Amino acid sequence: MLSAAALGALATHGGSPTAVWMSVNFRMMRLFRDLSRVKARKRRFGQKDALMPVLMGKEEPLPLGDASAGLALTLEELEEFDGRPLEGSSERSNLYLAIHGRIYDVTAGAAFYGPGRSYNKLTGKDATRAFCTGCLEPACLISSTAGLMEEQKAEAHRWIELYEHHDKYKLVGQVRTPSAAELSDGAAEDAAEDAAYLAEIAASEAEYERDKVDAAQHAERSKKHKPFRPR
Repeated sequence: MLSAAALGALATHGGSPTAVWMSVNFRMMRLFRDLSRVKARKRRFGQKDALMPVLMGKEEPLPLGDASAGLALTLEELEEFDGRPLEGSSERSNLYLAIHGRIYDVTAGAAFYGPGRSYNKLTGKDATRAFCTGCLEPACLISSTAGLMEEQKAEAHRWIELYEHHDKYKLVGQVRTPSAAELSDGAAEDAAEDAAYLAEIAASEAEYERDKVDAAQHAERSKKHKPFRPR
């Protein structure tokens, strides 16, 4: 991610991390991200001429690891991996973030992702939409990419490549959907009631997801936030 010097230079621009400053900072992170991707492509895949294709957004995708071979965490379980203090210990939890359900350990980047740091809000959740748009408002920290342009959606895959092939970060698993038993939690007495209960939950979650997307789109259109423009 950004060097300490780069972060310091950016900080002198706007003082406190306002939404506008965060948007500019995220744009800078995107540039540093792409330069890191170029280095990884040269070092690990022998792509000596990767610079222009990457900067122009015309690069070929790189192979990705098998996320199903690692941890399988629900979104609720993932929330615990945001650097919070561990009960009865002086240690803190690891720092995990997810993009398109792929979970990455970014603990080595605590200077950026740790508690109190600018990008801690990206940890403990699947914030795919934020990686697509650069909007770091709370409403934008969701997994849905509904309503986004294809170029914006492509940004998420570029971030995945960074975390996947970074020297310090690593793929550790994937987000899982809670099982029917977990969702019902014994609330139903027979299979028919269980199915009806799960259908009710699904309908409620679908409505909740629509509300979250509406809130994200409102934040993305706000004057406080300047979303990425397609290249």
